[in-house]
Amino acid sequence: MKNALEELVLEVYAQLRTKHPEFCFCERCHDDVIAQALNKARPRYIGGSPIGAAVTRVSLASDQARAEIAVAVFEAMRRVNQNPRHGPEDYVPLGAGG
Repeated sequence: MKNALEELVLEVYAQLRTKHPEFCFCERCHDDVIAQALNKARPRYIGGSPIGAAVTRVSLASDQARAEIAVAVFEAMRRVNQNPRHGPEDYVPLGAGG
């Protein structure tokens, strides 16, 4: 069993981070953003049925679903950036890690 939303959140985060180099991209901030975004969204679990998994993935591919996830991810990026769980010395700029 897997939360199909996790794939989409990771994909959207990868796209948004390239457009917002002002945010930290260390592993801790990455994990915090993903966790916060997933916690804000309704999980979409897929199990053994290939048909059910395909239907779920198609519904998540809609423009509306992607837009909702993009909003959740960007809000999580802003929250984590405002309150990182590390000091400024651990800031990792885009392209340096994460």
